[in-house]
Amino acid sequence: MIIGWIRLAVVGYVGLTIVYFVMRIYMRSVRRERLEKRFDAGGIDGDRSAYIEKGMALYEKGLKKNLLWLIYIIPTVAIVVTLYILNFQ
Repeated sequence: MIIGWIRLAVVGYVGLTIVYFVMRIYMRSVRRERLEKRFDAGGIDGDRSAYIEKGMALYEKGLKKNLLWLIYIIPTVAIVVTLYILNFQ
């Protein structure tokens, strides 16, 4: 029985890892596109690629990137709470 739960957890986390990487790639591309459009609209002096790289470096340190970890945390907490409620109430 415990092997079944372990197998379910492994498969679940593999699925969540795929979702995490797809969302990470998507969010980075949206951020890069927004920076490119902002630079192309004008009013920003300097090199285009340097501006985009600086913006992407700020994105890597920002809150939005760290919020992606909720892809792992929320389902895990939801399953643990559900199992607790079903088994101990």
